[in-house]
Amino acid sequence: MLLVGCLIPLLVIGRYNVMAADDYSSGKGLHRIWEQTGNVLEVWKGAFRSIIWAWHNWMGYFTGCFLGGLNPVIYSEKLACVTPILMLGMLLLATYLFVKTVIRKFYPAEKQDICFLWGVMAFLLLETLPSPVEALYWYGGAGLYTFLHYAMLLLFVFLIKSESLKRMPSKILAAAGIAIYAFVIGGCQYATVLQCLLWYIGYLFINRKKLSWQNILPFLSLLLGFGLSVTAPGNMIRRSNAYGNTAFSAIMKSLLMAPGYVRKWFSPLLIVCLLAALPVIWKIIKREKNITYQLPGLVSAGSFCLFAAAFTPSLYGVGNVAAGRIQNQMQSIFYIMIWINAFYWTGWIQRKMENRKKGFWKDCCAIKEILKKYLWTYRWLAFALVLLVFVGTSDKNTFSSMSALRSLVNGEARSYYEQAQERLALYQDDTISVVEVEPFTVRPKVLYFTDVVEEGNVNYWINENIADYYGKEKILLK
Repeated sequence: MLLVGCLIPLLVIGRYNVMAADDYSSGKGLHRIWEQTGNVLEVWKGAFRSIIWAWHNWMGYFTGCFLGGLNPVIYSEKLACVTPILMLGMLLLATYLFVKTVIRKFYPAEKQDICFLWGVMAFLLLETLPSPVEALYWYGGAGLYTFLHYAMLLLFVFLIKSESLKRMPSKILAAAGIAIYAFVIGGCQYATVLQCLLWYIGYLFINRKKLSWQNILPFLSLLLGFGLSVTAPGNMIRRSNAYGNTAFSAIMKSLLMAPGYVRKWFSPLLIVCLLAALPVIWKIIKREKNITYQLPGLVSAGSFCLFAAAFTPSLYGVGNVAAGRIQNQMQSIFYIMIWINAFYWTGWIQRKMENRKKGFWKDCCAIKEILKKYLWTYRWLAFALVLLVFVGTSDKNTFSSMSALRSLVNGEARSYYEQAQERLALYQDDTISVVEVEPFTVRPKVLYFTDVVEEGNVNYWINENIADYYGKEKILLK
C-alpha cells in the first residue's frame, strides 16, 4: 500500500511534464518527418535511418539511438505526460519479474513473499533516485538509461524462464527469440551492456554444470551487438569532443570511487527497509535446505566489483559520473547487489545456527526464538521506522514522492507547466523568427532538467536545437 500511495504523486505530476534539451536534438528529424507526412510508418523508417547516420557520425549504440529519437513528443508536445508512465511501467514490471524469477530459480517462495520483497525494492528504487527527472520525466535521459537498464533485467528473466522448457521446438524458438533480444541489448549505452555482459558471465558460471547451446547462443548474440556498437566510426568522433580516462585509469578510479557511493547510498531508509524485509528473507531461505552458503565474504567482494564496474564506462568516456541518469543506473545496481548480499549472508547465518548449537550461535538461536514470538510486533515496528524515516525527513526533496507532492501542493508544478506553455506558443508562432523567452521562475525537482541559456554559453546548443526544431532563426534568453 505504501508503494501504491507513493506512485500517485509521481503519476499526477507527470501531466505537467515538458520537453527539455536532448528531446529537441534527438527528435527534431523525426518530428519534421511527422509534420511533413503524418505517417507513423515513415517516422519509424526515419528512426532506422538515423541509426546508420549516428553509427558513422556520432555514436555506436544503435538501440539507444533508435529509442532516443522515438520520443512521444515528436507527435505532439502534449504527449510528454506519457514518458513517466512508460518509465514507471518498465521499472515496476521489470523489477517484479526479475525479483520473482531469480528468487524462484533458487527457492520455493510464495507469491505474497515475492510481492512484499518486490514492493520494498521498488519503493527504495523510486524514492531515493539521485535524479528523478532524468529517471522518469526527461525522455532524453530516461529512455536511454532507465528504460534500457530495466529492459536488460528482462533478458535474465527470459533466460531463466527458458530453462524449464522441455520440447526441442520450444527450446529452438525461445533461444532464437532471446538471441535477438540479446543483440538488441548489445546496442544499448555502454554502462548497461557492460553490466549485462558481467551478469551473463555470472549466470553461465552458476549454470556451468548444465550449460547448453541455448545458454551460449544469446551470449554470443549479445557480444555481436556490443561488438557492432563499439566498432562504430562515430564513437571516435564523439570521443574527440570528450575528456575521458584511459581504460586502466577508469578501472582504478572506479574501484576508488565506489566505496564513497556505498557510504552515500547506504541510507537510513535502506537500513529500515532491510530490517522490514529480514523476516521474509529468513522464511524464504529456510524452505530450501540444499543450498550451501560458502565464503560469503567472497560474494560480497564480487558484488562490490560488479558495482564498481558500473562507474567504468562513464569514467572512460567522459571522465566523470556526475550525470543523474548515470547515477540512477548505478544506484539500481547497488541495490540489487545489496539484496543479493542480504540473501547470501542471511543464508550463511541460518546454516551456522542450524549446525552449531553452542557459544555465540546458541545465543543467536535464543534471540531468534524471542523475535519469533514477537514477529508481528517486529513487523509493525519496522513499518513504523520506514514511515518515520520517510515522512520525518526535514528536506522534502529528499524522496521523490514527497518532492512531487510538495511541488503539486505549493503550485510549483502548475506554474512551471504554464510558463512552458507560454514559451511553446512563441515557438509555434510563425510570425516570429527570433524568439526571446523569460527564464523559469520555478524549478520543481522532479520535473526541471535544464533551461535555455544566454548566447555564447557552452550549452547554447540547447537553444540552437530548439530553434531548429521549430524552424526559428534564434532562441534567446531574456
